[in-house]
Amino acid sequence: MPKRKKQKRLEKFIDKLKNDEIDYEPIDEEDSGVNWSSYDKAQVNELKDMILFVRNSVDEAVERLGFDNDSETGRGRPSYPPEDLAKGVLLQQYFEVSNRVAAGFVDLFKEKLGIEEAYSYKTLERAYDNPHVAMILREVFEMSQESVEDEEDTFSPDGTGIPNSIKNNWEKEKDSEDGEPSNSFTKMIAMIGATYQLISSVKFPDNPKAHESPYFEPLLEETADRYVQITLVSADSGFLSRDNCDLVEKHGGEPRIYPKEGITLKRKGSWAWTDMLLDFIENPQEWLREYYTRSNVESGFSTFKRHFLSPLRKCIQRRRKTEAFARACDYNLKRASYVRRQEGLTA
Repeated sequence: MPKRKKQKRLEKFIDKLKNDEIDYEPIDEEDSGVNWSSYDKAQVNELKDMILFVRNSVDEAVERLGFDNDSETGRGRPSYPPEDLAKGVLLQQYFEVSNRVAAGFVDLFKEKLGIEEAYSYKTLERAYDNPHVAMILREVFEMSQESVEDEEDTFSPDGTGIPNSIKNNWEKEKDSEDGEPSNSFTKMIAMIGATYQLISSVKFPDNPKAHESPYFEPLLEETADRYVQITLVSADSGFLSRDNCDLVEKHGGEPRIYPKEGITLKRKGSWAWTDMLLDFIENPQEWLREYYTRSNVESGFSTFKRHFLSPLRKCIQRRRKTEAFARACDYNLKRASYVRRQEGLTA
């Protein structure tokens, strides 16, 4: 087919997409494949699993990082072990409670969590500034994905806002007259696996109005470092660019980024861009089925926001980022516990 005819066909298809004239035909799935007995057990045992996962993953993270608390010397009272503080941070965010209540929870669960000594709420507050705690959380985040690193191969990026106050609503503010969310939200941009819905990489921009597309590359690079294979990456039109298509192809995957008006088939050095659009006009139903794998990712964001209903509590921005990241760790640990009981996959 001549290039001019292909371009006209592409424009015609995009116009039909815009006007909802292409009827997407999803694959019939009579059986969801959910083992409801295992799902029930996962819910019943969620708290027990989370306490166990927090203890074991933090202890393993400290061992991998090679921390040696016995070498710390100096005047005054010895500092609390960073692993004990990290466990308190993860526990606080899982239960979404204030510092004082969380300190009580640490005292209540200290034997189960392997915490040597309970500490005050001010110690817990300062833990969000502790660089060793931050390193432990980063290691826990990576470890939480190990059970699916050779199973998951389909990913999708998306962004949302976590409220900094109970008065704020992300959907209302981002759809307001100026079309931008206010500073009353912390922006979260994440890459999530479509099959198991674990967060593979996450960023928290300083600017809540930051565009999401520039974060595509670091999210994808980190995901590629953690997973054995990437076969498909689907994203909405906000991520549409030749550079992003090339990045997906570089890591062995196929891009499925929603097209928009005004684009052309011209490669401009990107074969991945042209191949993606040609696949779209040659087999739109198959293309859309692959694109709509991102609905599972939206489900993952929904699960995240339904668990973490409370706004972020920290007033200092760097502490607030640690707080938000701890929630991502908790979300992954919770998903990992469900995967373990439903799929039998263990790290």
